[in-house]
Amino acid sequence: MEAAKLGAKAGKAKEEYTGRPGDFWRMHGWRRPLHFLHAVIYYGNTRRYVHVLTVVLTYVMKRSPIFLNNSAAYKWLLNWLPRRYHGKVLTHEHAAQILTLNQDVHVQPDQAKRVLTYDMVNQIVLKNPNSVAVGDCACRVRRENPCTPYHVCMFVGEPFATYAVQHGREKLNIHYVTQEEALAVLQQAHEAGYVHNAFFKDAAGDRLFAICNCCLCCCGGMQAQSWFRDFFQGDNPELKMLESSGYVAVHDPDKCQGCGQCVEACGFLAVKMEDGRPVVEPDRCLGCGICADKCPSGAIVLNRDYSKPEPLDLSALETI
Repeated sequence: MEAAKLGAKAGKAKEEYTGRPGDFWRMHGWRRPLHFLHAVIYYGNTRRYVHVLTVVLTYVMKRSPIFLNNSAAYKWLLNWLPRRYHGKVLTHEHAAQILTLNQDVHVQPDQAKRVLTYDMVNQIVLKNPNSVAVGDCACRVRRENPCTPYHVCMFVGEPFATYAVQHGREKLNIHYVTQEEALAVLQQAHEAGYVHNAFFKDAAGDRLFAICNCCLCCCGGMQAQSWFRDFFQGDNPELKMLESSGYVAVHDPDKCQGCGQCVEACGFLAVKMEDGRPVVEPDRCLGCGICADKCPSGAIVLNRDYSKPEPLDLSALETI
C-alpha cells in the first residue's frame, strides 16, 4: 500500500477533537459559516436530520404539485442535491482497506477528480482514519420493519467519529470500535447483501466521513439514485447520487445455473432475467459485487470498466 502511505508530516502537532462545535469551526470557520451550522445540526442529531429530510424530500419529489408540474423545478432539485451529498460505491476489498488505515491520507486532487466526478469534489482526505465509530443506520431505524442487521453505519476519521459518539451514543447507539470490530461489522453487512458506500458531504468539508452499508428498500442514497434514473429515463447519466465503484458485473452464461439469486441480490436493479438467464445492464450496474458474491456457480465476476470513474483504491492512488 505504498502509494497511500503518507500520513501527518513529522513534527506536526496532533489535533485534539472534543466532540464540540469547535471541531467543525476549525474546519469551516468564517469561510463557510453555513457549512459549519449544517455540520453541527447533522452530526449533532443525525437520526432526526435524516428522518425530517427523508419525509420532506419524499413529499417534494413524489407528491408536491409544484415539482411534479414543473419539470424545471424538479430538475433543479435533482441537480442541487447530489452536489451537497453523494457517495462512492466500494467493493468489499476497498471498504476494508479504508477501515485498516493507520495514517492520514490526502489523495492528489487530479486523482481525486478521476475517482469522484462531482464538480464540488477536489480532495479525498482522511484524518485519524483509525478512529472509527459504528452506530444504528439512521435510514433503517425510522422504518417500521427495517432490514437487519441495522447496526452497520460507520463514521470514519476525525472530527466525525468523536462528534458522532458524543452526540449519538443514546440516539443511534454510536460507539467507538477497533479496526477488527469494524471489519467484522463490514463482513456482516456484506453477507447480508448490503452495498458499501463511502459518503462525502459539504458539511464534512467535502471529505469522506462515513462508510454506510445500504439496501434499496431502506436507504435514502440508493433510493435517490433510483429516482434520478427513473425521472430522466437514463437521458442524463451525469446526474447521480452514487458514483460507480469503477467495476461492472460480467456474466458467463456457460457457468450459469439460472437460479436468479443475482437478480434478487442487486440493489441497483441492474440484473434481469431473460429467457431463464440473467442479463446485466452495464449502465445501471455500479459495481458493488454483491451479485458476484451471491452467485453459487461463479458465473458473475467484477471487471474493471474503464468508461467509469476510477476505483477508490488507496493502494493505487497517489497522495500528497
